[in-house]
Amino acid sequence: MKESLSPKDQFPPVHNQNFFHLAAIQSAGIGLSVVMLGDQLTRKYGAGVAIPSLLIGNLVLWLIGMTIISMVLDYRINAIQNVKDYLGKYGGMLTALLLLFAFLNWFVHQIHTSTTSLATLFHLELPQKRELLIRIGAVLGCLSALLAIGGIRLLKWAAVIALPLLMLYHFYAMFISSASISPPLELGCSFVGVISAILILLPGVINLPTFFRHSLSRADSYLALTVMMFLISFFQVTSIWIQFTQPAIHSALFSWTTAGYIVLTLVLVNLLNIYFASAAWETFIPRFEGAKGHAIIGLLGTAVYTFIQVSSPVYFFEDLANAYIATLGVVMLISFLVRTIVRHRPRTFEKLINGTCWLFGCVVATVMEMKSLGNGVNALLGGVGASSLFFLVVIFVEETVWSAKRIWRKPE
Repeated sequence: MKESLSPKDQFPPVHNQNFFHLAAIQSAGIGLSVVMLGDQLTRKYGAGVAIPSLLIGNLVLWLIGMTIISMVLDYRINAIQNVKDYLGKYGGMLTALLLLFAFLNWFVHQIHTSTTSLATLFHLELPQKRELLIRIGAVLGCLSALLAIGGIRLLKWAAVIALPLLMLYHFYAMFISSASISPPLELGCSFVGVISAILILLPGVINLPTFFRHSLSRADSYLALTVMMFLISFFQVTSIWIQFTQPAIHSALFSWTTAGYIVLTLVLVNLLNIYFASAAWETFIPRFEGAKGHAIIGLLGTAVYTFIQVSSPVYFFEDLANAYIATLGVVMLISFLVRTIVRHRPRTFEKLINGTCWLFGCVVATVMEMKSLGNGVNALLGGVGASSLFFLVVIFVEETVWSAKRIWRKPE
């Protein structure tokens, strides 16, 4: 329980951040993959389906974020310590390992997406240009690692300065785009689209306590989360009418402005990824806390990108990691609700039960992923459904046994 945390296990608010700082850090650092999701869903379903799907997905993320933040506001602990409070020491260590892999993978994925976009923008797609692109990606990765030494202070000011620039670019790119900006006529919603919007940001939402432990107040935290989701929705929805790599006006100004936008978003998202991963890294090697650890994480991610390019096995493990993290989030949400509601009896094996539910969901997700390779949605839904059902059965048994014991021991 959090009440048992000693003072040394709690993080003092040494980097007090108001709501705008927190919102700017999270929304300016979402990365090109998250921004382009709006365009990808539009190409598949149309704008009338893509926009509601994005908004509903972000609303669900807001609800998950509110719950995750509420768990830790009074204790100022990072995401891994929050998991330990619900799953125990070994559950926290396993989660740290999973999140470390997920954010390193996301670091590599962001570099790959950005360099591919730059290649398309400047017509560098020929096979002989591949080595040049890898070098560009490695340089950008090293730049992120170098800047990460500045920690959250540098990330804060970089995000605050960059956020208005990124928004201005979106307005500028929409203005010169040839894509139709007429309102969508056929409105609808795609389940896959909603899941995609949730999945792409879920690891960051689960790890929000790592940043929100620095919040000035509870009100700042809640308002920051709301502003953050509004800004993310703005970037995703406006991307529907922005042709990042196929501009209608093939001007040098647009090309170099877009290149600057891509590089800026890449550096910001990888700074965010490095700081997220630092909480997991410090779980195993506490002495690398701070600037040294941030630099090592950045360099490690750059090395992984340089020597291991994106391939089918990487996508397979990425889908699994997403399913595991989603299952973890659901287990923690249910456990938080149970902890809030079930106050009439002690739950001696609470952490063991939570951990078992999560591992059961992970096993089911793995089996589902192996049966339907490339379909991460099936694995996610299977893991989440299995963990939820397991949890409900356990609670049913616990409540029934407790009630029967109370009645049996009741004096006549």
